[in-house]
Amino acid sequence: MYSLHKLLWDIRKDPDLAERYLADPDPILDSYGIAGGDRAAMRGLDFKAMHERGFNPYLIYFCAIQLKVDRADYYAQIRGEKN
Repeated sequence: MYSLHKLLWDIRKDPDLAERYLADPDPILDSYGIAGGDRAAMRGLDFKAMHERGFNPYLIYFCAIQLKVDRADYYAQIRGEKN
């Protein structure tokens, strides 16, 4: 979980990393050692799954902002109204 939270934090703090992540997430996920269901949730920007898997809600939200996810879309996804 530490590596995952570090990735969320780093995306939040580093606009260049956020842009690289949006362009091609796999090398970044590899470098942080993110695998399995956590990787699938991150790769798909599945914020509901992230919450359900126990990711830190603060880090998820601010990572989503840095990744330019529309706030209404973010909340709709959390509520299960949108995938």
